[in-house]
Amino acid sequence: MRMLTLFLRAVFLDLFVLLILRLTGKRQVSDLQPYDLLMTLVIADLASTAIADTDIPLLYSIVPILALYLVQRVLSKLSLKSAAIRRFLCGTPQVLIRDGVLEEDVMRRTNYTVRDLMDSLRSKDVFDVGEVAYAILETNGSVSILQKDAFLPPTRRDLKLKEQPCALKHLLVLEGRVQKSGLDALHLTRERVQAILKRHGVALRSVFFAQMDSEGALYVQLDRAHQSRVLDLHESLSSR
Repeated sequence: MRMLTLFLRAVFLDLFVLLILRLTGKRQVSDLQPYDLLMTLVIADLASTAIADTDIPLLYSIVPILALYLVQRVLSKLSLKSAAIRRFLCGTPQVLIRDGVLEEDVMRRTNYTVRDLMDSLRSKDVFDVGEVAYAILETNGSVSILQKDAFLPPTRRDLKLKEQPCALKHLLVLEGRVQKSGLDALHLTRERVQAILKRHGVALRSVFFAQMDSEGALYVQLDRAHQSRVLDLHESLSSR
């Protein structure tokens, strides 16, 4: 019975913490502000304590977690109305590189080493500090980089080429099953999708992955039984 109790407490608190974190609207850890990260760690600690010790009533974890959630919501509302509170909770972005020159004072103040900075530059495909116009340490710990104009790749507008329309691709088929979200986004029916695939000699059940955009660009990957063959097609969607 003790093991069953531990199992049920773990499931309940896991779902409860998941609900709280979803209500806070948070995303992955790298997007969290310092206070949000602290709250997440404290909530996890409160939940784990109640899971491990069955002598502790569940309310002893639930009530503090709810209190932390309410405090977080209040501080979030206040930070939207007050720049001072927002600076206190989140800090302010710091310029680490200005016109190719490292800002030593800023790096010391933020405890950001040159090695850390070089790692961040390389992760953005920048290998020369002299190419950087600005490198800014954001409040969530990430580094934003603006390269100097001379080192930026040319755009279609720079080359005076005609700009192509940007079309969002939607998931249409996954493991042989038509995805309703894709059908709704593209205003298609299951029958229309099957007819398109049949026209290219493809059975719906053999499709591992397929996506399409509003311009009719269709990408199909067949399953392993068909050697994961890839088809790059185009369909006219003018008449739906």
